[in-house]
Amino acid sequence: MTAPHPETHEVVAPGDLKALAAAHGPCLTALAPLPDRHIESQVKNAIQGLQKKLAEQATDRKTISSLLEPVFDLAVMPKTEGIWPQAMILFRSPDLFQYYLLHGQFKEAQTVDNRFHVRPLLRTLAHETRFHLLGLSQRRVRLWHCTQHRAEPATHGFPTNLQAWLNNHRPVSGSSTDRERDDEYLRHFFKEVDKGVTAHLHSETGPLLLAGVEREIAIYRRVNSYRPTLEKVVNGSPDGIPDRTLHERAMEVVAGTFSEPLQRVMMTIPECVGTPAASTDPRSIVQAAFEGRVLDLVIAANAEYFGVWNEETYSVETGRREELLNAAALQTIRHGGRAFVIDERDMPVKAAAAAVFRF
Repeated sequence: MTAPHPETHEVVAPGDLKALAAAHGPCLTALAPLPDRHIESQVKNAIQGLQKKLAEQATDRKTISSLLEPVFDLAVMPKTEGIWPQAMILFRSPDLFQYYLLHGQFKEAQTVDNRFHVRPLLRTLAHETRFHLLGLSQRRVRLWHCTQHRAEPATHGFPTNLQAWLNNHRPVSGSSTDRERDDEYLRHFFKEVDKGVTAHLHSETGPLLLAGVEREIAIYRRVNSYRPTLEKVVNGSPDGIPDRTLHERAMEVVAGTFSEPLQRVMMTIPECVGTPAASTDPRSIVQAAFEGRVLDLVIAANAEYFGVWNEETYSVETGRREELLNAAALQTIRHGGRAFVIDERDMPVKAAAAAVFRF
């Protein structure tokens, strides 16, 4: 199979996760950090690691070649300007080849197993993978559509310069001081900006992140009608800041904010734990996931639960054959649930994992 279209491998879609969960082995997973975007050398290192593991499992050369051929093509793909990934994770099975760019710090790893190792990918879903950045300034208002790896300037139909707008639309102000009058002018200007932004984003998804100085952000919030808009902001004037630098500052904010779906799950789990509707027991969670009963699952990034899932008895047995929290995440996704991986300190309850059940 060929690699996904360049526009699709920056953001994970629900259908992608279901395909990963339904894949049949051998399932090859490779996680490659990309220091300075050295994609070619890092992917080649991943291929060598996968080759070695396949050989250790006595896989025949023809199968090894067919599995790794599209990965070789990925290793020599041209660098794409305007994308700033920090890592890449790729998944390859006889019927599937997907790869995704990641934001964050990850360790190099390669595995060959009966299931894909998706926990690094699920960690990225704890935060927004698509968002919009609005740079507020009296001299130049700008809007970008962002992923975790790029910021694309948006075409728009709203005014971008306060003075130019005032030359044609100076509103009547009854304010008594110059500061009050200036704030009133800015409020009217931002109201027109908001109309344009909201109209432009009406068919988009993802929250809006504001960038600007405190006074201008406060005035914009009074007229803002786009939902959702993040509470946290990029502080400081965006004037004169290169797009990449502004995107990096935006990602610092986004990386410190849970995605809206995860926020809802984080509120639900503490309410349900201690009742039959939820569990923090790994064995019970794995059992429920394979039975299709897990609605939402949150796993601590450093947690491990090794064992063996017995398909005949439909139960967990002791052993170190497989990391079963990864398997539970895949089964949750396969049955239409949601799974997230977050830092241990952020877990909604003190546990390696927590799950809310359908029934």
